[in-house]
Amino acid sequence: IVDDLGKIFDSDLLKITDLKLVPFGNAHISNNLTITCQHGEEECKLNALEACGIRTLPDPKLQYKFIRCVEKDTNEWESCVKKSGREKAINDCYNGDLSQKLILGYAKLTSSLKPKHEYVPWVTLNGKPLYDNYHNLVAQVCKAYKGKDLPKLCSSSVLYERKVSKFQVSYVDEAIN
Repeated sequence: IVDDLGKIFDSDLLKITDLKLVPFGNAHISNNLTITCQHGEEECKLNALEACGIRTLPDPKLQYKFIRCVEKDTNEWESCVKKSGREKAINDCYNGDLSQKLILGYAKLTSSLKPKHEYVPWVTLNGKPLYDNYHNLVAQVCKAYKGKDLPKLCSSSVLYERKVSKFQVSYVDEAIN
């Protein structure tokens, strides 16, 4: 998904998409609003940080760049915050109550998916899941586009089909309970 998202952000394809990044994954929310992430507390912290980055950075390209930076080396996330140019705003969000409110919003968004997500990354296009075809995101976006001016990327050689290994996803039933 990372390669296809990069192609979307680096091309004219972004203008025909309404892309939403949702840093929640396979987390669970308890009755007392405690968040438990599939891969532990560190994942929860990074989800909160990414939520604050999305909230703070106005441009989807900047949001993606920030998340890519954080995901590239999760131990160096502080340098990503500094590089963002919005260090104070991101830190204020992350260290305050807003980060939990944002994650709870992403939890609500994730739980409202129909059908429910089965693994992450879970990608929907026009409200429908791509299932194992998420690695063909660019091709799927191009096929779904009904507008007049087809983006240049849609007529390039990037539209080949790729298969997804089941080991490239994190399944919901593998989550910490």
